[in-house]
Amino acid sequence: MKLCGHRVWILGYGFLGRVLADKCRAVGAGVLSIDRTAAAGADLCADSAAAATISQAIEMSGGAPSVIFCCLSTRGGAVADYRHCYLQTVQNLAAAHLSGNCIFCSSSSVYGAVTERTAILEECEQRILSFGGCVARLVPLYGPGRCELLRRHLAGEPRLPGAPTRVFNYVHVEDAAAALMLLAEQEVSGACDVCGESFTKSGVYEQLALLTGIAAAAQDAPSSKRSTISRPITADTLRALGWCPQHSFADFVRAQLGK
Repeated sequence: MKLCGHRVWILGYGFLGRVLADKCRAVGAGVLSIDRTAAAGADLCADSAAAATISQAIEMSGGAPSVIFCCLSTRGGAVADYRHCYLQTVQNLAAAHLSGNCIFCSSSSVYGAVTERTAILEECEQRILSFGGCVARLVPLYGPGRCELLRRHLAGEPRLPGAPTRVFNYVHVEDAAAALMLLAEQEVSGACDVCGESFTKSGVYEQLALLTGIAAAAQDAPSSKRSTISRPITADTLRALGWCPQHSFADFVRAQLGK
């Protein structure tokens, strides 16, 4: 399915959603971007009494969508935010019989220790998959204006926690958006990983020191309560479809430094 001429809904108009919307419009898709907040999807309800209804969205976009990209984010929210943002959205899409049209952006954190947050994501994944939809498990994103690793390093803040052998996985936001579009165009169902590069903690900080001329901080930040993983994430399904990341972390750092 080529996206040109098709109706596309993007739930969540944030860091990823904005880039994805621009890319979809550039290929001729009719795009309806729904809000910028974590509540956007949950407030898109099948109930006609809701403030923003699916029927209203269908009317706004001129018909039912061919594909829905669920790119919502709680921005580090609490467990209750996860339920409202992710689970309620998936339930609403299922009630409107649109789950099979959905590409749900999940997280590679589901491969780490089980937490209340990852359990909610896994429930959302299973609901989407049970209707024949697609789940894209994204590793942390970076891009213009957003790279926590680089920001902390330049500010001299403590290093990210973990042993030197801990593995960090990243993908540039442009590459992530291209991956989601490819999944839609190829009408992929099932779950797949979206990862551009993997580094050990020691390796990435050595690279940052070389690129910036700034030595890594001596201390580590406290460990996060959120689920973390420490193994490379591959993107075998996407690569088999022809996806090839166009951005490298090193080039991104150079560009941010004006080199």
